[in-house]
Amino acid sequence: MTNSAPVRGQIYRVDVGCGPKPWLIVSNNRRNRLWPDVLAARITTTTKHALLPTWVELSPADPLVGNIVTDDLEQIERADLGPLLGTISPGTVMAVNSALKLALAMP
Repeated sequence: MTNSAPVRGQIYRVDVGCGPKPWLIVSNNRRNRLWPDVLAARITTTTKHALLPTWVELSPADPLVGNIVTDDLEQIERADLGPLLGTISPGTVMAVNSALKLALAMP
């Protein structure tokens, strides 16, 4: 569990029922400070659907290897956040922003 508010772009290890996995915080920082939960996108090492426009490949500048699945979002209680694994690069944040727009059908 983290005592401070998570920040958008940070990766935490969380067990949402299928064993501990990395999740990327995608909710905005104001919400992260005020609410008892965060919105997060799953990170996977599989490449089965990596060509989908809603999947973002982590770059060498990022702390992990794999893909961010922006169409697999989860509401996670802050108390359930495990260890902080790192923060994604600014370039990956921009790619995640674009992929989230596609996943949520936003203009």
